[in-house]
Formats: sequence, C-alpha cells, structure tokens
Amino acid sequence: MDASGWIKHGILCLSRLLAGFLLFVGLVTGAMAAPAVNPSLSLDMDVERYEVGPHLEILQDVHDQWDLSDILNPDFRQTFSPVSSATVNLGINSSSYWVRFSLQGTAPPISAEQGNRPWLLDLGWPFFAQVEAYMVVGETENAPEEILPIPFCDIFRSVGQQPLQKQGMLARLPELSPGEQTIYLHLRPEGVFFLYPVICTVPNYLKTSALRMLWFGLYLGLLLGLLLYNLFLYFCLRDRSYLWYVTSMGAIGVYFLGVNRLTFEFLFDFTPDATLRLSLVALAVSLLSMLLFVRCFLQTRERGPRFDRVILGILLLLLGVLLQIPFCPVSYLNRCFLVVGCLVPFALIITALTCWLRGYRPARFLVLSWGVYGAGGLVYALTFQGWLPFTYLTYNSFLIGSALEAILLSLALADRINLLRREREQLSFSEQRHKELAVTDMLTGLCNRRYFESQIGVEIERADRFGQKVTLMMLDVDNFKVFNDRYGHQEGDRVLATLGEIMISCVREKDVPCRYGGEEFSIILPGGQNSTAVEIYERINSELQGHRFGCGEPGAGRITMSIGVAEHLPGEPAENLVRRADQALYEAKHRGRNQIVIASREPEAVFFSCFGLPPSSNQPRP
Repeated sequence: MDASGWIKHGILCLSRLLAGFLLFVGLVTGAMAAPAVNPSLSLDMDVERYEVGPHLEILQDVHDQWDLSDILNPDFRQTFSPVSSATVNLGINSSSYWVRFSLQGTAPPISAEQGNRPWLLDLGWPFFAQVEAYMVVGETENAPEEILPIPFCDIFRSVGQQPLQKQGMLARLPELSPGEQTIYLHLRPEGVFFLYPVICTVPNYLKTSALRMLWFGLYLGLLLGLLLYNLFLYFCLRDRSYLWYVTSMGAIGVYFLGVNRLTFEFLFDFTPDATLRLSLVALAVSLLSMLLFVRCFLQTRERGPRFDRVILGILLLLLGVLLQIPFCPVSYLNRCFLVVGCLVPFALIITALTCWLRGYRPARFLVLSWGVYGAGGLVYALTFQGWLPFTYLTYNSFLIGSALEAILLSLALADRINLLRREREQLSFSEQRHKELAVTDMLTGLCNRRYFESQIGVEIERADRFGQKVTLMMLDVDNFKVFNDRYGHQEGDRVLATLGEIMISCVREKDVPCRYGGEEFSIILPGGQNSTAVEIYERINSELQGHRFGCGEPGAGRITMSIGVAEHLPGEPAENLVRRADQALYEAKHRGRNQIVIASREPEAVFFSCFGLPPSSNQPRP
C-alpha cells in the first residue's frame, strides 16, 4: 500500500473511532440527562441540594417583548413546554426565554434566617446578558396574590461585605411558605443558552465550589508545569517549536480561565460580554500558535508543501475571525469558532498522519494528541450547537482534551529531542568513522602514513616537554617483491593483512603501529626504549614463525622481517629520528635480513648494534 492508501486508511479508521466515540458520549450524556419528572419541587431541611431541571417549563420570547404581566396571563399558561432533564441546552441563541418552576415549602416555614440555612438558586451558567427572577406566591387563575422580585448578584464576591449589585449567577430565595409558589426567570443569553439550575444551601454551594477549584487548579497546575518545562527547553535549544507550543497552551489556559464560572464568581468584575470576547481572543491566539507550531515542528514547507498552503489558508481565515471579535455579536463569533475550531484539528491530524507515514516518527504523538484534542473539541462544539446535552462531561470535554493534548505534545517534543540526539550521535559516529578512515590503512587496519607523520611530531614534543623517552621502529618485509612475483598480489595482500593483525596484537596499548608504505611498516613507542623495541620484535618474530604463506611450493611459506630501531635524543627533530631508524633498517638488510638493528645514540654518527649477527666490517662497534 502506498502513502496515499495509508492516509485514506488512517482517515477511515479515525472516522470510525470518532463515530464510536460520539455514540458513546451520546449514550452516556443521554443517560445522565434523563431524570424523572416531578410537577413541583418540595424542599426539605434534611437535603442540601436539589436539581431544578426536571421541574422546569420554558417559553421562547423571540423578540423580547413580554413582561411578567404578560406571562402571568392565563393565555400563556399552556404555552410553556416541560424540560424533563437536569439541564437545558438550546445551543447558540440570541432569543430571550421565560422559565418557570414550582416550589413546595414544608411546615414550619423555611426562611433565610431559620437555622442559618438560606436557600440559594444557582443558574449553573454565568453568561447571561439579562437575568430577572420573580417569586409568585398564592397564584390563582385570575391574578397573583403577591409578586416578590429575586435579585441575582455576586453574593460571595466580597467576603464580609454587602453583596454587590452587579448581576451574578446566584440568588437568595425569599422566605418560602408551606404552600406552593412559582419562580419565573426571564433570561437573555450572551451567545449560547445553557442552564443547569440547582437549589442548595450555602455549605453545599461552598463545598461544590471547592471541588471545582480543586479540579480546575489541577488542570492549571498541569498546564503551568508543562509550560515552564518547555519554556526552559526553548531557552536552552532556541527551537521555535517550543515557543509556539508554550504560547498555544498558555492561551488555551487563559480561554478556560475566562469561560470558567469560578472566574466569573470570584476573580474578575468584567461583564459577561467582555469576558467572552477576551476568552475568544485567547482561543484564537491558541489556534494560531498551534498552526505555527505545526509548520515549525513538522517542517511542512519542506515535507508537505500542499499541507503547508492549507495551513496558511486556515491561518488567514482565523486572523479574519480574530479581527471581527470586537465588533460582531457573540452568537455569530461562536458559530465562526465552531467551524474553525473543528477545521484546525482535522487539518492538523491529516498533516501529522502524512508526515508520520513518510517516516517522521515524532509525528505519531501529534496524531494521537490532536485526535484527542479534536474529539474533545468536537463534543464541545456539538454541545454549543445544542445537539448534545449540557453536562459536566460534554462541557469539560474540550478542557480534558486540551490537557491530554498538552501531555502528548510534550511527549512529541521530548521524542523530537531524542531523535535529534540520535541524529547527532549518528553524525558524530559518522564523523569519527570518516576520521578513522582518513588515517587508517584499509588493507592492514593500521594507521596510515598521514597519521604517522602527524603523530610522530606530537610524541616527540611530549617527550621533550616531560623528559620522557620515545622510540621508533621501522620494519620491512624481506624479499616481498620476489614473493609477489611468485605467488601473486592477492597472496601478497594476505601477507600484509596478517602482518597488520600480528602487529596490533604484539604492541602495547599506547603504541602506534602504522603502514609506512608498500611492505614497509613503522611503530611509535611512547615511553619506550631500545629494550622495549627488542621485546616487541621478539613477539612479532614468534608470531611470524607460526604462519605459512603460499601453497604447494617446496620451501615456501616463511616470511621474515628486517627491523631498524632508533631511540629519540633530547631536542632531536622528527626527521632525524626517522632517518636514523631508516638507516638502521637498511643496515639490517645489508647484514642479511631477518634481524633487528639498533641505531647508535651518538647524534653525529650512524653506528649500529645488531642482535643475532656481528656488525658489518665497515662499522665500528658501539
């Protein structure tokens, strides 16, 4: 299967997984959002929390033209529709709505002062442009007996002070009578209509808020830890991928901070409209940074020019939406972000999948991370559209997806570091290998003459500086040309390769055996003396006696070597040391070969001592 076939297969698998995921979410949220329906809600002092949703009835006021007197008209009684679920999700909406439910008090009367147990009405969603609430007590078919306004304000904004008059999402219920009373809510949403009303006590509200703070604090802590870690990596590596990642995750954290009810309740005094617009700006910055992260991390300009052009197009589209945020209605902006927000993960998944199939391994984490991010974002978008129930799972699906994405993207960046490290190691190994090949003789495995000429100077300089000794051995195969002519060059090469193995096995670890040229070899002995050279000669000669070369010829097979040795004199240049060792080698040849000759220590004369044979007649004894 080619790359395009793998891409199509991957897209099909992702589609099936996404369809199964949505079916699972629909079944779970449907089961969570279908409680039993009761005509009226009866409050009991022994229970701290009641879900109002199953008791709600709702009426749409498209043009926002009715007031409470109209709603209380008998003609409107039958126009309310029951909700029959714990939450209300009408999706992106700009219409006003009237919502009502009935309360049944218990005797003795439940009051805000009794038992220090006031009842709170919590709407569950803070982003309403207008909230009006009334309690109708003793309502009859003709006219209500009493209408009590219920103010929604920031009850817990200022601890120890009077509640602010700014609109909030909490209201203290007035004193409830033992009979039935009806609560009417007039709500105008700010872009999207979610409603999860509960009646609870103050301790229950504070306990629930503490749990919300705990979970959201864990999310922010995780995000902050990953941001600081990757910001540190950016300053260390100066890789822009980490900078775009940090910007994207930081902006998505600001977005969720803005749309979280805790921020609206306890932190900022911005209006719902301003809060939503600032949150959308943060979301746009997050998506823009994510697209730039992809271009940098996957190097789409080189690896996938077509995908790079698509990403650039989405970037321009997103910039256009970003410029409209200060001016357009929030409901319109929400629809724009639903489209772009679903388009971005889909494009990123296809791009990452293509790069993965083309051999870029770190892209596999991106496919998984954006798959999770896209699934969470899709559930979030369907919830905003009103196609999925408004539950804790569906509303926080995008937050959960972003947290998992942050973790997986960090793994992708870490995997990229490992990949770069392996590439550097391979490059270093390759450079080292090339260096070795540049100074190594391929036939014998010894150092070549280039390395010899550079190393002999280094060893002599070290010897002069520290007052140490260094000795040079020059070795030559006896009658090698005759051997080549008789047995062929292949057998001659085998002789040279075997000699290389023998020398490596016979020298000390710090010695430097080299192939000087042709059948001539050299060994640098750092810290060695003439006696050291003699010991190495004996080991080499012993090894050579155990090898036979050539085949089928009488008397053939023995290889011998002549060796000249010179010990470095203080202040002597490398050229003189090589010349003296070479002259000692020629003296060994002149005396009959298969022997070692040591050059005299006299700097101005070339006297030789010979082991195994008397010196030649034309040379005085040392």
